[in-house]
Amino acid sequence: MLMETLARLVGRSVIDAVRARWRGLSHVNVGVPVEGGHLDRVDVEPSGRIRLTGWTENGAPPDLSVAVNGSGARRVGWFEIRRADLTGSRVGYCIEFAGPHEGVARSVTVQSSGREVAHLEPLLPLQPPHYATLLDEQRVLHRDDIYGVGPPLPVASPEVVAFARELPGPVLDFGCGSGALVRELRAAGVETFGIELRRAEIEASLKDDVKPVITLYDGKLPMPYPDGRFESVVCTEVLEHIPDYVHAAKEIARVARLALITVPDMSAIPALFPHSVVPWHLLEATHVNFFTQASLELLLRRFFANVSFSRIGAFQVNGTQVFTSLVARCER
Repeated sequence: MLMETLARLVGRSVIDAVRARWRGLSHVNVGVPVEGGHLDRVDVEPSGRIRLTGWTENGAPPDLSVAVNGSGARRVGWFEIRRADLTGSRVGYCIEFAGPHEGVARSVTVQSSGREVAHLEPLLPLQPPHYATLLDEQRVLHRDDIYGVGPPLPVASPEVVAFARELPGPVLDFGCGSGALVRELRAAGVETFGIELRRAEIEASLKDDVKPVITLYDGKLPMPYPDGRFESVVCTEVLEHIPDYVHAAKEIARVARLALITVPDMSAIPALFPHSVVPWHLLEATHVNFFTQASLELLLRRFFANVSFSRIGAFQVNGTQVFTSLVARCER
């Protein structure tokens, strides 16, 4: 074999050299022959999924196995890939394996007929993905399975916390969820209170340290506070859930002089259209309002004299930068 011959010529293991070269990489172009075809590339994803791509000559993918951190990964399935560079009976393939969802992918080894053909040391932190069942679910799913509602987040966005810390107290977190932002602001010395719908999942998520300063109510407006009760209101990812969003915005202005409001940034949809991508957070079932910066500004200027905008949650898809949320800073 070529690799063994090279190893003898240079006096050291070529595999060891390859391991060093692939340390810290989560996708590599391998380019090695395997029984029945060729392995071109190995991809290790943060979800724990491993993809092997290459070509085969016999209409079936090569018999390859994968181990992550020394433990075998479950083979999920495979599919053909049309490739213009292949002629004759050669067909492109992609084989998918399900590795662990948590921890760190320290090593990924690919074997063909018991022979190691690739070894990566990606050192990649793994993260349990949302909608993980869509990787290999065997049931036919329906709309309610996809457009769902998750539990309140246990932690506050660091970007939102940074904005909110600039607000004078007392602060009301309108739609405070589990009280994560309330906790962060109070720890920073900002007098903060919360209000949220009385729902079983909310009550279960509230910890004892924030329960005394959070009001649970039926969601009817007006809120149970007098005019000007607070200096500031924070309303993060809430207005898109409220059918009467105009009344909600009016209420925010009634109870406070300043407001920090975030909503999903819908401009990400046309921006990512060339890549056929829609941000996953837009699959939330209870989103009933969809704002652009222009439409949100028109709404807020009905109740606030000054409105300025920022954006948070920057990410890129194939070089196109978009944002998760619009941020409006308002003053009466």
